[in-house]
Amino acid sequence: MKIITVGALKGGVGKTNFTFNLSCFLAIEKKKRILVIDLDPQGNLTQCFQLETDKSYSMELFNINDKLENLVFKTDIENINIIPTNIQMAKLEIKLVNEISREKLLDIKFRQNYNYLEKKYDYILFDTNPSLNVTNVNAYTIATNIILVCDNSIHSLRALNMTYELWEELCNKLFIKNRINAIIKNNFDHYKVSKDFKEYLEKSNLNKLVVQQEIRKKQVFKTSEITGTPVIKTLKKDENPYFNIVAELEQKGVI
Repeated sequence: MKIITVGALKGGVGKTNFTFNLSCFLAIEKKKRILVIDLDPQGNLTQCFQLETDKSYSMELFNINDKLENLVFKTDIENINIIPTNIQMAKLEIKLVNEISREKLLDIKFRQNYNYLEKKYDYILFDTNPSLNVTNVNAYTIATNIILVCDNSIHSLRALNMTYELWEELCNKLFIKNRINAIIKNNFDHYKVSKDFKEYLEKSNLNKLVVQQEIRKKQVFKTSEITGTPVIKTLKKDENPYFNIVAELEQKGVI
């Protein structure tokens, strides 16, 4: 079982769309058993799977006394279950302020439920919000691998570097390994790729983490998020970048 956290410090880069389509690709094409966990108070991943909830079930993950299996919902996509959320998740940060070992609450929860999770799932994917708050630090800490998502703006690349540097500092303080092992180029508009962007990426220490297959900015990807229909069901193989992306992630040992 692998735990993959998808993150970004800049909003609007298509992080949730990537998490949705990656999880569906693994479930449909690779026949893997997937649990997705929505940690973003906006609940966009929950909505991608056409679910609505009157409560943040992912917030209950941070309550050590609750059984994890009671928080899981089935989705309409075969092989994918979800722990959904809603805006109530925003209250969690305040609740965690005075918690002991607050950065490792998810780690404790998963250790308590490890046998259940390992028997039931091949992959667990976390979708986070664009920050390094305590909630997301928990998801980063527990991850087998962390995937960062950026678009082709120079601001996104700077946010990428900032995320890596901040997380590196936190890893040193928490005595854990930095598991940011892949960067996805999403929402790429080739007409707007600047010379500065290419030079910045080439000079960056993160260049070795970049997955070469990019996801171009197309309406079909946005539509998949709105309708809950993943691109593995709508695009031909030679048009679907996820075949190459997953192959590269497999080569990197990320999935």
